[in-house]
This record gives sequence, structure tokens and C-alpha cells, in this order.
Amino acid sequence: MKHWNRRSFLKASGVSIGLPWLESVNAFASDAAVDRASGGLRPPTRFAAMVFPNGVQIDDWGGTGEGENFQLRSLLQPLEPFQRKLTIPSGLWHERLEQRPGHDGKTSGFLTGIENYKLDGNRLKAAVSIDQLIAQKIGNETPLPSFCLGIKPDTTTQLDLIPIFRSYISWSSPSQPAPKEIDPRFAFDRLFADGDRQRQNKSILDAVLEQAHGLKGSVSSADGQKLEEFLESVRDVEKRVEKVDQPEKARWQPSTPPANLRRPAIRPDDREPHTQLMLDMIVLAFQMNKTRVATFMFDNGGCTGNFSFLAGVTEEWHATSHHRDRPEIKRQYETINRWHVAQLAYMLKQMDSIQEGDGTLLDHSMILMGSELSDGNRHTAHNLPLILAGGGSGTIRTGRALAYPEHTPFARLFVAIAQRMGVKLDSFADATQPLANLA
Repeated sequence: MKHWNRRSFLKASGVSIGLPWLESVNAFASDAAVDRASGGLRPPTRFAAMVFPNGVQIDDWGGTGEGENFQLRSLLQPLEPFQRKLTIPSGLWHERLEQRPGHDGKTSGFLTGIENYKLDGNRLKAAVSIDQLIAQKIGNETPLPSFCLGIKPDTTTQLDLIPIFRSYISWSSPSQPAPKEIDPRFAFDRLFADGDRQRQNKSILDAVLEQAHGLKGSVSSADGQKLEEFLESVRDVEKRVEKVDQPEKARWQPSTPPANLRRPAIRPDDREPHTQLMLDMIVLAFQMNKTRVATFMFDNGGCTGNFSFLAGVTEEWHATSHHRDRPEIKRQYETINRWHVAQLAYMLKQMDSIQEGDGTLLDHSMILMGSELSDGNRHTAHNLPLILAGGGSGTIRTGRALAYPEHTPFARLFVAIAQRMGVKLDSFADATQPLANLA
């Protein structure tokens, strides 16, 4: 029997079709997307979560005040050009993750708010992440329900599945992380697969389904459950592939068309161009309405990381996070922290330059960035370092630092985001209400 490896399946799962939306045709939008005052269509709201590991120098993170008095602390200085479109919350945490040792549980729990487990039979148990919950509710409105990206492969081995918990922030089920793409070339192919590639994907899917069905009667009950989860994933991909044979729907076209749709020629070896290419893919996916939900991992939880391309950085990343208050190491840690914030600024600059109706792509988005740790030196997760950029299509009053009471559930922000994405959600993880004071 021919073996279909993980890469083959991921290539097959990268099928998408369609043009940008056309403002004159309401192909996907619900009645709620119609601006009744003008009679035209409103651009959709998008959500992206971007996570970097190893925490921050927390005293230098955050902001104070609001409006003209809104000030960013030193680590957030790269965001000054966009501070009127930022919300900086403080005081949020995941209570159930505070006691989890190391990075594994905190990474997989960042978007779930739930601790993870390793069950008998080497099976995984986490929880569905907020991005995937949103995608399950509204993902049928776009060619790709969600778009999960990173720059590093997972660290799973056949002997120990625990490292998978530090390799994924997106979970489509309690036992299934959502596959992340780390190569910008394949990420591009997921957005713009041509007809030949789509037909090849359909052929691969047919073979995968045939082989999987053939295995169902010869595996254990536990493996049977795993296989059924796999088949559900394949069926979902198959539905998207079948759209190839359907007439194309005209979709809303952005006022500013993408300037460059060329496929990346290589996967960069260097961190900065690799990161920026992946962020470019998210901006492009949002602009073309290929998806409205995306995640990006700057690296896996607890990673080492070589940042010697930054002036003055000689130590590896994880080591700088355990600086023990040594000034020369703290300076390097702060430099690495600020570099990550600068990458967000790079993305926001693009988004804010793309006009959509009466605003920009950034105005119609919610971009959440943060780390699974607050103080990397002590591995604490109180008062997580967070940034929320964008106006959520006018539902978020930006240009403010919001200080919430200590130990406010971070998951309340997820409920608020989901509701703004059109998902009816009253609770999530340990949150039973949305985060207040955003509007």
C-alpha cells in the first residue's frame, strides 16, 4: 500500500479557489454585512492571533492613558505610528495554565485557555482554540476556513508526543492541532492553487479516502477514533476541492488591488525575511477574502532561537529570557522583544495602507499579539503581554490602554472577539461573559 505522508496530505489540503470579493455582488455576505444607510456592502471583519514565546521584560511592556494622552512603553515603541489604532489590555491571564510547568501547556493553552494532557495510548487532549471555533462557525463563507502559519516545524517525535503542545496554538479538536504551514511557497499555493494543482489535489484526496476506509476494519478502537477524526478532516478538504467544478462566484474586490501576486521563489533561511513573507501571506489572505481567520507562530514554545542578526545580541533567545536581572543579558532580551513588536508594525503598516470602503483593512480587523508568558525570567503567566490592533469594523474604541483588575480571565477577550466575528458565544474556557469596555 502506498504511504501518504504528512506533507502530501498538507499539500492536498491547501486547496482554495475564487477571486476577491466584488463590491457589486453579495456572494457570501449575510444581511448583517449590508450597510443599510448607504445600501452598499461592508467589508468583512477579520481576526488574526500572533504568538511569540519566552515572555517579555514585563516592566517595559504596555501603555498608559488614552486618546492624546495614550503613551506606549519602551518595548512597544515600534508601534507609535499606529498607536491611535491600538488597544493595550493589562491584567489578563489564564488561571488554569498558571500552574503548568515550562512552556508546553502555556503554548497550547494560549488560544484555548485549557491545560493539556497526554492520555493512555499516547493520545493527546487539549481543547478547541478560539480561532478554530470561529472558523468552524463562519469558515464556510471563504475558500479557507482558517490560515495557520509559522516558521518552525513541530518538535514531535514518535516516542514522545508532549512536545507537540509547544508546537501548536491552533487546535481543531481536543486531540488534533490545526496544521500550520511554515513554507511561504506552500502558503501561497493554499491561497492561489491553479486548476492543474486542484485536480491533482482531488486525485490525492480520493486515494487518501480509499486507503483510510480500507483500514477502518483492521485497527483498534482507539486508532479507529483517530482515523475517524482524520477522515472528517479529509471530508472537509474534499468539500473545498469540489468547489473547483462549481461556477465561480464574483466577490467583493478591494479598492486597492494587491500589488504583487507572485509565488515566493524560496523558503528563506533567515528569520526576518521568512517571518515577513508569512505575514505578507496573512495580509494577502485577508485582503482577497480567502479567509477571515489566521494564526501565526513566531516560533515554538520554549525555543532557543538565534538572533545574532540583531546588533548587540550574542546569546540565544531562551537564554536571554532567563537573564537573572543581569543588565547585559536583559538588554539583549529587550532587543529581541522589540524586534517582534517591529514585525507587528511591519504588518500593520501594510494593512493600514489598504483602503476598504470608509476605512482600511486594519480598521476592519482585530490583530491580537502576545506571549504565553508574562515574565520569561520566572515563567509566570500573570498579566500576559498583549496587543490588540484594529477597530473590529468600528466595534472597538482604540487608542487606549485598558487596565483590568488583576486575574481577569483572558478568555473574556476571546468571547468579545468571537461575538464581533459574528459568532454567538456566551462562554469560553473560564470566561462566562465578554471582556468589558472595548467599545
